[in-house]
Amino acid sequence: MLTPPIIHELIHWTLGLDHAHAHWWIDLVTVVVLVVAPAWTAWLAARSGLRWAAARRDRVRKGRAVPSSAASTGAAGRPGSRETGAVPLEAYVVRATSRLQVRLVLLSVLTLPAAWLLLEIPKHIINHALADDAGDGHPKMAFLGLHLGRVELLFALCASYLAVLTLSGLAKYAVNRVRGRVNERLVRRLRLAIVRRARGERSAERRATLAAVAVQEVEPIGYFGGSLVVVPLVQGGTLVTSIVFLLLQNAALALAALIMLPVQLTILPRLQRRLNAKVRQRVHATRELGALLTAPVVARPAGGEACEPSGLGRQMRQARGLERVRIEINDLKGRLKGLYNYTANLTPFFFFSIGGYLVVQGRLSLGALVAALAAYKEIAPAMRELFDFAQDWSDARARFEEVTKALGPAGQEQRATERPVRDRTVRAA
Repeated sequence: MLTPPIIHELIHWTLGLDHAHAHWWIDLVTVVVLVVAPAWTAWLAARSGLRWAAARRDRVRKGRAVPSSAASTGAAGRPGSRETGAVPLEAYVVRATSRLQVRLVLLSVLTLPAAWLLLEIPKHIINHALADDAGDGHPKMAFLGLHLGRVELLFALCASYLAVLTLSGLAKYAVNRVRGRVNERLVRRLRLAIVRRARGERSAERRATLAAVAVQEVEPIGYFGGSLVVVPLVQGGTLVTSIVFLLLQNAALALAALIMLPVQLTILPRLQRRLNAKVRQRVHATRELGALLTAPVVARPAGGEACEPSGLGRQMRQARGLERVRIEINDLKGRLKGLYNYTANLTPFFFFSIGGYLVVQGRLSLGALVAALAAYKEIAPAMRELFDFAQDWSDARARFEEVTKALGPAGQEQRATERPVRDRTVRAA
């Protein structure tokens, strides 16, 4: 296999191989892991950054176009207020739970040193406590300035691992408790805002719509509020910590752990956008079905027992349309999970190929490889949590937009709700 000299130089710099002609599969894996994947990821990151900047400029421009008098007409939590209608979801969550969010930040930061120590301690256990004295040449390790024997060092490191694991578990338990308080506080505030709005409504159909919003669409928004700070800090911090740890062990291992990241960033967001559109369609269809169920029943004329009431026919068509939407949502969720699981499980192929070859060649210690495997086990769940967080974020923003419309004037809600249902759901039936 003809390979440019720069590839051999890259192999020498990352893998430490000195021979100019490696196996063809080493060249192929090196090009994919060290050239194609990083360049692809950098291009996706740059494109996402430009799109985010453009969307932010559009939001600022639209915000300036809206008169300030229409941005706030009531107190916090009332229709058209700044707390719900004129503020993005993120700002609303931070404003409503600022003190609890600060506490979450402090507790989440405490878990990051523990994540590093849980990767570092097993490496020292294998390389120093379990390795033979005349085996791989590792120097003896001083534990807190004390030179211990192999058995004493083994138990000291194991006790340290247990202590760090316990402290990390306690910190995460405290995070989950505060996170639950944030969730319930947001749910309560949103429901109170809907209750205030419903008290001023005289239409039974309108009150039924607000009731459906309060029951079905508020809880996912509240549960996302507790994740707004925790998931990026804890899972993102765990991901960054694991990648930095892998970089310190071997650069090729760190890049191999992220080999499928550009593929995931290319395919999964497209499916996510389709899923978000279907979620909005489901919200409108559910709301329309609730309005139909609470509408006044039209009495059948005399002698028309064999004729089906028009209201029942509309309800049946709407129920069938809602069923189709929910099936499509389940199919899209299955595709998302299937593609993610496949790409995540495909990564160890590159990881074991590179790491195992380095161990066989004596370029990487066994303890470093075991620690790298432990770091990869932390990377995969962290990436999964971040992808789920992005999905929940998009879903919560869509639901928050619908709640904002429900808290607006009745005419605005009718235009925002009935038109998508009539175009997408009833016609599909």
